[in-house]
Amino acid sequence: MRILVGLLACAIAACEAPQQVRFVQGSEEDARAKASGGNLIDHGGPVLLSSVTHAIYWGPAADFPPDLASGMDTLLSGFNGSAYLGIAQQYMRTSLGVSSSYAGAVSDTGAPPRHSPSTSTLAAEVCKLFPTPDPDALYIVFTSNAPKANFCAWHNKATCNGVTFQVAYVPNQALIAGCSPYTVKNLGCNSLSVGTVASADSVAHEFMESVTDPHIDAWYDQQGAEIADKCNFNYQACVKLANGSYWQIQSEWSNAGGGCQQ
Repeated sequence: MRILVGLLACAIAACEAPQQVRFVQGSEEDARAKASGGNLIDHGGPVLLSSVTHAIYWGPAADFPPDLASGMDTLLSGFNGSAYLGIAQQYMRTSLGVSSSYAGAVSDTGAPPRHSPSTSTLAAEVCKLFPTPDPDALYIVFTSNAPKANFCAWHNKATCNGVTFQVAYVPNQALIAGCSPYTVKNLGCNSLSVGTVASADSVAHEFMESVTDPHIDAWYDQQGAEIADKCNFNYQACVKLANGSYWQIQSEWSNAGGGCQQ
């Protein structure tokens, strides 16, 4: 969601610029409630017509789900050319096709923050690994731990050496029971571990919001909900991506269709 809720959330985020928060608790009913905010409204901010995605794994390799890195390689390389990413086309303000390439993964085996990181903390981590970040890139930071927090993942804009870019934070979903799609519906789309399946769902959520609302000032509804917030925990069928892989990832809001689509 676009705005953090309550004093606890403010403490977690160090009251920085609004971050995207995906709550641990949720259901299809919550998604229907968010649909009451109407269609997404264009507030004029930038969108990512052609984006690049990087995965960053922060923490000891043994502490991540063993199939997470390979699973995320498959997921992130499958978005480009998929009908799933195609839902974002209607928000691009041009007939040029929306696209996204996957640039691969890097690791930092040092200990991740013990507390939920702020945007500036993630920006510093990205800047350490990418001193000249790409302004059209989304850097997804996975941590081996999951500091106690009231969300599954979030995204925001960040700055390094004068360059503004996009970051997303995905703590270890294997350690957060409420983030798994299986708590709502088990479609059995692949044989990956529960932690990796949950990570894929959170990544899809933040990826689509980063494409359509990268600086938190482009597309969101009258209640502040973005393209993924409005369809959180709404699973219609297994999603086939352009590389032939199948995933249980949530629906996304379509203004054209007036509802959640996959």
